[in-house]
Amino acid sequence: MREFLSQNSVEYEERNIAKETRWRESLKELTGEAVVPVLLVGGNQVIGLDERRMAEALGLRTFAADSNRDGLAAPAELEALPEKVDDATAAALTHFVRRLQREMEYNAAKESAPYRDGQHDGMRFARDAVLRILMGTYEHEGMVIERGKP
Repeated sequence: MREFLSQNSVEYEERNIAKETRWRESLKELTGEAVVPVLLVGGNQVIGLDERRMAEALGLRTFAADSNRDGLAAPAELEALPEKVDDATAAALTHFVRRLQREMEYNAAKESAPYRDGQHDGMRFARDAVLRILMGTYEHEGMVIERGKP
């Protein structure tokens, strides 16, 4: 978000409400919200770090409605899964992958910690791996990317 604001020459003041009680109280008074981040943009309140909402509030470039920039939209394979499955394992995996998708969408909508902290990369990988298993397209050799040790 900082990069987005800088690219668009937007001046802002960043405050860490965890360190200053007066800033937390000021935020609550201004916005009625006790969650962060909350931004006041041109008199409009923008909750979270969503570039689309920020751009709209600033009157800047717009994003395509279905940009799926975070890869959170449900893949076609998920939509193609049957509602009822006779096999208990397949039924459990189907339920799991749908629940994982809902959790990702919820976290993104609320701009909650798993979304902000990049945990959706792992959630996306798990979702896509389970979908490949259910669709019969999982190839374990091609799925693993070797990484160097940190």
